[in-house]
Amino acid sequence: MRAVRLGPARWVGLCVLLISVNVSGNLLTSDASADEATDAGSNFDNLDVVDASLNGKVAILRVGSQLGDNNLLTVFAGLKNRTTHRLALEVETIYKDKDGNALNAGSWIPMTLKPYEERQYRSTSISEEAVDYLVRVRRAPRVD
Repeated sequence: MRAVRLGPARWVGLCVLLISVNVSGNLLTSDASADEATDAGSNFDNLDVVDASLNGKVAILRVGSQLGDNNLLTVFAGLKNRTTHRLALEVETIYKDKDGNALNAGSWIPMTLKPYEERQYRSTSISEEAVDYLVRVRRAPRVD
């Protein structure tokens, strides 16, 4: 068995990640209080990989949300390309009200991940009624 060698920057990143994950495995938002968190909070159930061909190719590193100073819900998701080639993806966020009703139709945002690249997706609601969300990921359609 070989030891894993990490440079200083990677050690710092690993430490920050470990500190930001609470005991149950969920990423803490800046609010860090269950009373102040949205219904969604930080939960991998709020992310749906629509395209089955992406299984094993895209890793979901983190998913979460927080209420901004303007009372708008901000959503984030960390994605990682696990392959040796570029992945052309599309990501959308559907915001929901307290009853679970969709507040928007969502729009697909293109995102290309280089081999082994990690990238953060962010989105902010346009309504203060947004308290929950669903982030969807799919492979971008081929353009010929």
